[in-house]
Amino acid sequence: MSTTRLGRVAKEALQLIRKFMGQGDFQRASEASLKAAEAFNEIAKHSSGSASKIAYQRARSLVEITKALRQEEPLPIRLVDTLDSFFPEDTETPEHAPVEEEEPVTQTDAPDETEITGAGEISTDSSPVVGLTQHQLLNGISIACTLVEMLNRAKESIRIMVQNFTDVKTITVGTESCEVNLLERIITKSKAGVKVRVIIREPEAFGAASKHFQEAVEKLLQEAPDIEILVCAQMHIKSLIVDKTEVLEGSANFTSKGLSGIGEQATWTNNSEFVTQFTTRFDQYWVHQSEECTACKNRTCEVHPLTRRTEE
Repeated sequence: MSTTRLGRVAKEALQLIRKFMGQGDFQRASEASLKAAEAFNEIAKHSSGSASKIAYQRARSLVEITKALRQEEPLPIRLVDTLDSFFPEDTETPEHAPVEEEEPVTQTDAPDETEITGAGEISTDSSPVVGLTQHQLLNGISIACTLVEMLNRAKESIRIMVQNFTDVKTITVGTESCEVNLLERIITKSKAGVKVRVIIREPEAFGAASKHFQEAVEKLLQEAPDIEILVCAQMHIKSLIVDKTEVLEGSANFTSKGLSGIGEQATWTNNSEFVTQFTTRFDQYWVHQSEECTACKNRTCEVHPLTRRTEE
């Protein structure tokens, strides 16, 4: 579907949100809101520059509106104002809008910004839109910020496969800054009942650089007794899996240098097939049933003093 047609779909869905809200039909309003969010997300993926940023901002806001509408209650004033900001003053209602034939999919140009802009500032935030199936390529400080957002969202489980990590506090790159507080977030989640499992390389493999890594692992084990650690002599994967619903994976270790994103790259996705594949790979490592494990002659995973693991 062309971006022009997607713009019309989004516009009509926005009008339907208003219509159904006015009728007190919050279920149908939430369905229209999700449809609008999906349309804006598609617009963003096929756009560039400010048009893409505006569309991502709209999609994120509409996901929040959708969740609120599913509570079967009127929207908070803040979200009503957000929704109102999407409408130009001369917007027609769906009943009076002209019917147009769908255009062939022959372009991926950015849409005319008048189709997707309204009141309010353009957000430069292009972080993933949770709730929509998508992939997003990340670099720079956005890797650290996405990791933080994922940890904050964790409700059931956190699976980490990483070569090494340290007690990262704050990442600053140029004028941008991200409060990471990596260990504190993981420990807090574990104490709140989130199941945390971590697979790492053995710290002593890093020579002089092993001190901070060793200290970070020991802090997790001491302050959060339920956190489990598996030491694997061949671990080189860098990934975070949260609640079996989203994955961050790439080249960055969970250290200050790695999470600065300088010279690093990562992908975030909530695609269910991809997430399932990554979760399965983690779980196979955990019980020594991956192809790498069955071929491995090094049994560091079984004897290393930092390993604290159950199989269930």
